[in-house]
Amino acid sequence: MGKKQKLAHLTLCVGLALSLAAADGASIALAAETPKQEATRKLGELNALITQAKGSGHDTTREESAAWMASEFLKYADWDAANVTKNKVQFERVQKYQATAQQLANDLPNFERREVIQMLDTAKSELTQVINGTVTRRAVPKVNWSNITVQNDQFMSNGKPVFLYDYFSKPLHIPTSDPTLYNDHLGNVDHPKAISPIFALDEAGTIDQTKMADLQNRPTNSAGYMMLWHDPLPQWAATKYGPEILKGQSFFTKYDIDHPQVREIWKDVLKGTIPTTAGKNYTKLGYILANEPHWFTAKGHWAAIANVSTYTMSKFRTWLETKHGTIAKLNSLWGTSYTGFNQVNLAIPLDTSYKNTPIWYDWSRFNMDRGTEWLTFLHDEIKKYDPAARTHLKIMPDLFVESARDHGIDFEALTEMTEIIGDDAKIRKRNMNSSGPESWESKYAYYWEEMAVTYDFMDSVSPNKPHINSEVHLLSTTQYRDLYMKPEYVRSTYWQTTLHGMNAGLTWFWGRNADGAIEDRLQNATGGLGESYAASVAQQPRVAHELTKTMMDLNAFSNEIVKFQRERKPVRLFYSEAAAINDSNYMHDQFDLYESMYFSGVPLGFATKNIIFKQPNSDWDVIVVRKTEEVTEAEFNALQIYLNNGGTVIIDDVSLKLNEYKQPRAKTLTAGTGKLIKLTNNAVTNMSSRVTTELSAKGQLPPVVLTETNGLSSKGAFWRVVPNGTNTYLMTIVNIGKNTSNISLKMANNQNVTVKNMLTGKSMGASFSLGSEGVLLLEVKPKP
Repeated sequence: MGKKQKLAHLTLCVGLALSLAAADGASIALAAETPKQEATRKLGELNALITQAKGSGHDTTREESAAWMASEFLKYADWDAANVTKNKVQFERVQKYQATAQQLANDLPNFERREVIQMLDTAKSELTQVINGTVTRRAVPKVNWSNITVQNDQFMSNGKPVFLYDYFSKPLHIPTSDPTLYNDHLGNVDHPKAISPIFALDEAGTIDQTKMADLQNRPTNSAGYMMLWHDPLPQWAATKYGPEILKGQSFFTKYDIDHPQVREIWKDVLKGTIPTTAGKNYTKLGYILANEPHWFTAKGHWAAIANVSTYTMSKFRTWLETKHGTIAKLNSLWGTSYTGFNQVNLAIPLDTSYKNTPIWYDWSRFNMDRGTEWLTFLHDEIKKYDPAARTHLKIMPDLFVESARDHGIDFEALTEMTEIIGDDAKIRKRNMNSSGPESWESKYAYYWEEMAVTYDFMDSVSPNKPHINSEVHLLSTTQYRDLYMKPEYVRSTYWQTTLHGMNAGLTWFWGRNADGAIEDRLQNATGGLGESYAASVAQQPRVAHELTKTMMDLNAFSNEIVKFQRERKPVRLFYSEAAAINDSNYMHDQFDLYESMYFSGVPLGFATKNIIFKQPNSDWDVIVVRKTEEVTEAEFNALQIYLNNGGTVIIDDVSLKLNEYKQPRAKTLTAGTGKLIKLTNNAVTNMSSRVTTELSAKGQLPPVVLTETNGLSSKGAFWRVVPNGTNTYLMTIVNIGKNTSNISLKMANNQNVTVKNMLTGKSMGASFSLGSEGVLLLEVKPKP
């Protein structure tokens, strides 16, 4: 090596050494950063990227939300660092966290800061890819919170369908005009204080004007909802009408719904309030008639009512006379010897020894009818003063998928009655109180049955109504909490739920004041509310942001997502309330069939007597009847008429054998002018296979075929496909399975396809892997 070469080599070596030393010094400096310092620095870096991207014309709404969340959660972390004892108390209220409450409270501030760091890293990475052109995204449309309209089954903003989001609830003492808690990041849905019987000051119906002030002088013009609250009864009424008016109380309804004076009080309250609320933006999203209504009456149930009033029992006697006509017929069914209907009397709560008897059936059916009649009364009184009003209910979907039917809630009747479908469905991972793994854990990432089955049922009943979940329990429930929840779970559950029809969701719940302090009412709360704050979303930066970001992505593609929501349901499972009341295994048996077809790409629905009679039978191709032994004569006749009109029914060899009182039915279905397929092999695999055969013959199978392997004998990829232009298809896939799925796509005619990820603009191969809880929105085209 020459002298000049040696000098150059030495210079290079010295320069490299100095560069390495500088890099090491920078690394040491960065390593010395506290989580708060690192998060603050990275927030500045993200803001700089946002400025750069905006200058190049890119939409940065998602990153602006990440930056806002980061700023807020850094403020929250500071509050948590100064209030460790208060957070310890909150963790101690949740059994899962009691043993480690002190450590969790100590660690919480830096946990939140590290979550902020990860959130900022992800946001920076994604925006960098947008800037350099490797990712192409659709811009997020801004929600016009003050001009939300309703068109058929959708809420609309700026001429497009919009999926609304917010929290139920936020701190009650902070007005909905507060921009820190009501904005595009957390949602901006208005909600006046609830209307309740205590608005009535006396029997004459005098309305408390101090309570009216909130309805008359709202500081915001955002769309919102009004809730009717059923606790407490005015003291003057309880004093005047005595103990009888307080009988039949349930968890959220603290009086007898059959007492005539309760009706009079509500008539006065609604007459005095609804003319003020009518036409206001804060009722644009409807009146919630009741919060989680239920009237369990089985002895031993945790929520069973303690008694019923003389008014309820009198109403029951009238119901029985209308149903049975003569006391002799009732005695024959019940095995009793009453001389008149006025002698009928049941001890409520009803002893479970009556299960599977005509007495149990009649009481359960009556209890549903009285619940429906009560809620219909409230609905009709509102409509009397606000004819354009829309109503809904916060119905608990577990009442549908679980076996009990003594709760007084008729999902079909109530969904038909209201103008908006309403509920508070949950998805969760393992119940915190479970002693070990739950049965679904061998196959799935989370428990999804309650949401999917109930949503498909309610949408089958009322396919042209918008759907509000007014207390979304996807992130937490009283039985489920996960402080270390991953963003993938958030996106997966909200995406899946929206595909099933949710148009607006108010997530449970946001428990911080604007300054980061725990909401005042939670400080000394007890029961379910007292247990709700620890490990909730207001301690989870990435969870909060992923919820908002997911809703932004859904809104960016709202026209496309609506196509999935409106997809025709060619397969209908026959549902009988009579069978559900009589058979404690009925809903489990129906889910077995539902689950066996859920991953086929074919939308599933339900058929009932009313659906068959009230809706065009051309809306589906086949009705499947499985393990539905007890049905009413009207239900049996509906199926026969459907067959006579050319319908197709697939039925096992045990269904329709009995009436609602378990008496044998001599008649059997005949094909008529339709097609009746009677199976002797009742296995769900055999039934679902016959369904596939029928759909294939009718040309109703999906045009794109998905095949999946995931190391299990069960499938985990939930998918749908709809046409989206000439020779183009839109496809969405949500892997709810516990394992990564290896997926391949082809056209149904075996033609190869091209695939593009709509969320990133990137082309993909037709074979790919999708992790557990992964979500895709794809454009699929057949290769020329």
